Amino acid sequence: MMQASTQAGSTIESNPTPYERVRQHHLQHLRSRIPVLLERLDWTADRLKAHREARLRELVSFAQLRSPWHRRRLAGIDAQRLTEDDLQQLPVMNKDDLMAHFDEIVTDSTLNLERCERHLASLQGDAYLCDRYHVNASGGSSGRRGIAVWDWDGWADGWASFLRWLMRLQRREPAAAPNRLPMVTAGIAALDPTHMSSALPRSFNDPTTMVMHRFPVTQPYEQIVAGVNDLQPDIVIGYSSMLHRLACSARDGQLRVAPKVVVCVSEPLLPEIRAAIDAAWQTRVLNYWATTEAMTMAMSCGFGPGMHLNDDGLIIEPVDRQGQAVPPGQRAAKLFVTNLMNAGPLPLIRYEITDEVTLLESSCPCGSAHRLIDDVQGRLDDMFTYPGVGTIHPHVFRSRLTKERHVVEYQVKQTERGADITICCSGEVDTARLRAALSEDLRTLGLAEPVVNVMRGDAIERQCTGKLKRLVPLVSH
Repeated sequence: MMQASTQAGSTIESNPTPYERVRQHHLQHLRSRIPVLLERLDWTADRLKAHREARLRELVSFAQLRSPWHRRRLAGIDAQRLTEDDLQQLPVMNKDDLMAHFDEIVTDSTLNLERCERHLASLQGDAYLCDRYHVNASGGSSGRRGIAVWDWDGWADGWASFLRWLMRLQRREPAAAPNRLPMVTAGIAALDPTHMSSALPRSFNDPTTMVMHRFPVTQPYEQIVAGVNDLQPDIVIGYSSMLHRLACSARDGQLRVAPKVVVCVSEPLLPEIRAAIDAAWQTRVLNYWATTEAMTMAMSCGFGPGMHLNDDGLIIEPVDRQGQAVPPGQRAAKLFVTNLMNAGPLPLIRYEITDEVTLLESSCPCGSAHRLIDDVQGRLDDMFTYPGVGTIHPHVFRSRLTKERHVVEYQVKQTERGADITICCSGEVDTARLRAALSEDLRTLGLAEPVVNVMRGDAIERQCTGKLKRLVPLVSH
């Protein structure tokens, strides 16, 4: 019943595969980076700003030198004199720019879009491209498919930027954290390795600190409950909507575990979800905000409200709809993010992310100078509920659709016996194969004789905010 953890890393084999040799080397690199990044949580605000500006100058200089697209858009910018106050002089880029100009944005000419797409299409598990890169796909809140490439240092630092908050909690309040090593973790997230929430735990499964057991959200819910019961994890990490269901199952006596820490990822941690988790386990509930393009955006510390921005790895500019900076206390319509952790292969400088956040003016009782934001709200993906089957997580559809390289946008409308799906494409898509695969996914989850229609469209109507409603549940009358 329990899904086996990623075997890579559970033992060091006498004859490791080429992948495992690279992974072990990467794991050693990660361990060396954690103390460095852990120390930065207690840097002063001035020291953090100085670090960001030094990295910004390095990033822009490198992008001007190695990326033809950035060289054109950043012409006339004196990288060596740049400060954060000068950022508004730099143009903004978005996901459309990224995908349309991918081959000119990358700084390694071997990383063209075609090669990255072939790599994604061939993935059966975690794998390195050229023994140093990781490639991920995202659907994003807008429904627009994108691709991110992470280099050796960025992949490790992005994961360490998450782990360090757990380790800081463990050091400062041992009673509130797991007291054994390795920590046993249940991860309820994506199955497909094209997704970051699936790939990262495979890369950095560590028998000395944290062993991660993965439970894909796309498997039947009863199997997830049984597997987590068997595992008895110290930490439970998962999509907020799934943790809500697990908390309800714990309340009803079906799930019998006592995690020390619960970490919500990938979806908004709404107040009702936090209340349900609190009621079920009376434990620390941490909120983790990440994106495919920037990985760790923010993480709660466990000592106060809100989440700390990743202020040493990213420059995050909350702005209004017109792109003007908004002050603390005012909800931002979107963000411009400059990724300082992953400067090498795919420079993202003032990259637009359409998440809405609110900077907090208060300081955190934990003492960290990393800025605070309120819990990211917004809407959870609407869940589909079928009679006799129950709730089906939207990742059942998302995991298939975002893997299709030519699917640019999509919308899934629930029907009584399945779903009607509209896709906007940039090339040929085998709709019959996609329809059959999704039908089989629904059948596996218990829906008898599912009917899935996949139709091509020129455009999908958006909401007044400009966002695309990707999943539309069936309205009950």
